[in-house]
Amino acid sequence: MNIREYYQKMSHSNFHASSISLGLAVIFFIGHVVGLIPGPIILITAPFMLISIALYIVHRIYESRIKELPRDLYGTNPGLLDAEHILLTFLPAPTLRLLLFAPDGNLMGEIRDRNMKWFMWMVPNFLSMLLAKRYDLVNPEGHVLAEYHIGRGLFNEMAIMDEEGSLIGSYQEKRTFMKIEGMIYKEDGTEWMPIDTPGSLNSFEIATIDGKKIVTYQEGWMPVEWGRRFKTNTPILTFSSPVEKIPRLIIFGFCAAALNHRSN
Repeated sequence: MNIREYYQKMSHSNFHASSISLGLAVIFFIGHVVGLIPGPIILITAPFMLISIALYIVHRIYESRIKELPRDLYGTNPGLLDAEHILLTFLPAPTLRLLLFAPDGNLMGEIRDRNMKWFMWMVPNFLSMLLAKRYDLVNPEGHVLAEYHIGRGLFNEMAIMDEEGSLIGSYQEKRTFMKIEGMIYKEDGTEWMPIDTPGSLNSFEIATIDGKKIVTYQEGWMPVEWGRRFKTNTPILTFSSPVEKIPRLIIFGFCAAALNHRSN
């Protein structure tokens, strides 16, 4: 997948959702006409109509972005485990499906929930927050690079494994309305990266306990060239150079834990 295909998926998804919402409004209207559904039909159908219009507008926005993409869209990138900059986008899914893009628009990887069963769409967000989760980090070919196991409960407690299933770290969280605090540990339980970020997650930095900066996370700004491909508020991970494989896998795991209830 590349950024053009991502926008196409988002466009189609919003168009289908808009059509379904419009169809429900028509069904309720017909039911009212034949006497099966009593009551003020305007109040009954108006929410579905408004949702349909809003989703169609989003569909058109994505269609417009596809047309505005430059023809010379793609270049070369060093890969997920070596890239300095990684942009994060979300695909519609019942739980987390986080796509990791290079600045040139190529997909470098994906963090996705193993449990993508249809009934998960029906689980309310406040209940989903309490459920245990298992996420995989995969490359574009679908090869698993890491596994993230989050225990049940309100605060994230996550075990992080490599592609062979060996423990490489863990994360324990303390979340309040104003900020997220916690600690990332090495595989032997040694404290490694303290977490102290704003609850909004618009911008933060992660460093080791001895002050070595690992990564920054930023929303709301990007170079003009990247803006030709991505929305302005697309989150960007910027790794300090060099960052080895295991710390990178740990950071992706933290993003999975912190963003697993982000609207997608």
